[in-house]
Amino acid sequence: MSNMTSSQGIGLSFIMLMIIGMVNGRWLEVDNLSTSMISDGLHDQALENPPNLHMVVSNSSESTITLYAEKRCQSIYGFLPCGDTIQEGVFLMLMYTYLMMLGEEWIHKGSEALFVLLGDKAIGASVFRVLMALPRIVIVIVSGVLATASDAQNQVAFGVGMYAGSTVITLTLIWGFRIILSRDKLRGKESTPECEHQQDSTTKCFSLNQIVSVLNDTGVNIDDETGSLAVIMLLSMIPFATVQLATLMKIPGSILLGLIVSSASLLLCFAHQLWNPWIQARSLAYLKQEHLRARFFYHVQRLAEDDLIDEHGKPNLKAFESIFTRADTDNDGHISEDELEHLIQEVFALEKDQISKEYANAEILTHFDSDKSGKINLSEFKKGCTKWLEKWKNVANNSDTVSKNLWKQVEKVAIKSKRANLTKIEKIMPRILKQVLEKHQLVTEDGKADRKKIEGLFSKYDEDSNQEIQRKELQQFIETLHFGVSLDHDTVLQEVVNDFDSDGNSSIQKKEFVDGFVRWIEKAINHDPSIKDPKHAIAKFEEDSWGEIDAPMKMGRPKAVILYVVFGVGIIYLISGAFIQSVIQFSNAAHIPFLFTSFVMAPLSMNTKMIIMALLDAGPRVTKNASLTFSEIYNGLVMNNLLGLTTLLVTVYIKGLSWSYSAEVLTIMIPCIIIGLFAFNRDTYPLWVSISAMLFYPVSIYLYYVFEH
Repeated sequence: MSNMTSSQGIGLSFIMLMIIGMVNGRWLEVDNLSTSMISDGLHDQALENPPNLHMVVSNSSESTITLYAEKRCQSIYGFLPCGDTIQEGVFLMLMYTYLMMLGEEWIHKGSEALFVLLGDKAIGASVFRVLMALPRIVIVIVSGVLATASDAQNQVAFGVGMYAGSTVITLTLIWGFRIILSRDKLRGKESTPECEHQQDSTTKCFSLNQIVSVLNDTGVNIDDETGSLAVIMLLSMIPFATVQLATLMKIPGSILLGLIVSSASLLLCFAHQLWNPWIQARSLAYLKQEHLRARFFYHVQRLAEDDLIDEHGKPNLKAFESIFTRADTDNDGHISEDELEHLIQEVFALEKDQISKEYANAEILTHFDSDKSGKINLSEFKKGCTKWLEKWKNVANNSDTVSKNLWKQVEKVAIKSKRANLTKIEKIMPRILKQVLEKHQLVTEDGKADRKKIEGLFSKYDEDSNQEIQRKELQQFIETLHFGVSLDHDTVLQEVVNDFDSDGNSSIQKKEFVDGFVRWIEKAINHDPSIKDPKHAIAKFEEDSWGEIDAPMKMGRPKAVILYVVFGVGIIYLISGAFIQSVIQFSNAAHIPFLFTSFVMAPLSMNTKMIIMALLDAGPRVTKNASLTFSEIYNGLVMNNLLGLTTLLVTVYIKGLSWSYSAEVLTIMIPCIIIGLFAFNRDTYPLWVSISAMLFYPVSIYLYYVFEH
């Protein structure tokens, strides 16, 4: 929470200003009217938000003044402002939209981090899906619960219209953008025909054959699991069809019947996710791949012989060259797919990142192999690393996510004064102890240093068996260790020699080696007397020494993650009622049809960030990534559909509202059924489909208008 961005701070400052600015007052407006009555200005005043008072001056010979009252809007909770004019409505809509987006961002951030923390636990996917669906659900709940019986019908209609509009946007605009921006050559298709040579190099070739070829032969390649999720999205329409048919046929208890079917479908959805862990695995992979660049460079920094960035924050090409040389095991000047896979395995084996090695390999090859030769040469590797590093830096500096923490850490270790502190013996030995303990078990069961095993470790590196370890032999031992950052091995070597070499002969004798390890093991075990297990004590000793360095790799603490979700839900619950009221009042003041504001304006404003992210996320994508993206769309819509319909039916049933939401239900069903039928048995999405999907958005608006009337 301490890393709140400046924009979030500005938003919260606006909230405080609005709260401070809410005072009870009234003003006088002078109008010409013929009357002989005058008010004392005291009676018929509302306790909250008193009406405006208008001063009326008559045109008769006898000057008379009349005050009459005009009822103003009432604020929600007594402090959130409302507006009656167009100007007030626009400002409040923008302000409340921003706050709603802020709350939604916090919920998404917290739910994603919580999902990563839960890892492969069975309940993780269900909790994640419910949390991701909360923003839309809370709007429906608040619109029905907080409103009076007379206002609930319209306000729930607004919430449902906004929910339906968001679903349509996801399956038309966002779905289409994803295909266009992730397009590549489809499986089994020939290369796109080239234009014939033309003298004017600026002239474009727009032959009909080429256009048709581009539309048919380019798009995204999809795996089988994505089609399975499209089928589940299709099945999620069964409760919608049930309630629609029941209300159309005027079956008694149709709302209750729909509620039972919808609730049962929701429970079956949860059970299906528990019985099919591959669904959760795909969602987890989708979240993990978002951090690929950050984690790749963070781990590569550990392997590099130099810093990835210099003191000025610029990419260090020499560091990239050293990594390339290390990866090019056959010294042919290229990194093959096998060599790249080995490098990826070496990099991500240092930490449990849960990033698909297949995805990482394919993604790096896609972005680095510019000539599509299947190999990466040195020039391509340096260009690719530089491009990725700059993109990571830009993303990290504009967010407060784990990527930012990782970038700050890479920047930090590049500073020589900071790096010098890491080569002190107080930093080196805790990390050495933990790694040596894991490999050689240098502690007995009673918590004492095992001198015999320490002597065995000494003999392993005393190659000439002269009962002392020379600097060259000790260097081999140090090179087997991973310190988490690139350190100067010569400096580390000198620090170890200075600490262990008690007689000052620049070599470490057997007794010095054993006594030195015993001394450090005892220091580590006694570091925290409350820890009785020696292994845990040594791990705590290492954690306390390197916690600041390793902190960026931690995805976040559960308490902080839960706070993100709680604050996000709190903001949306608090603001959604005022947001709905401001949109309705703006619609009335501007004489804009209610269905346009609820189905078009509000969903577009709430989904602006998602649309922008889809546009910015340009560039070719490998099959694995594209499939994960569309899987996430379908999987998210399944939970949104079932949870949203169940919430709506509960609200209608409890509040005793009449069913007037058939237009919204039909508008949700049509794109879900069309996309579901198209995608359930397809392994490619051609480019022409994306254009058709985006053009279907205005058609959906028209259909909603027809259904509503």
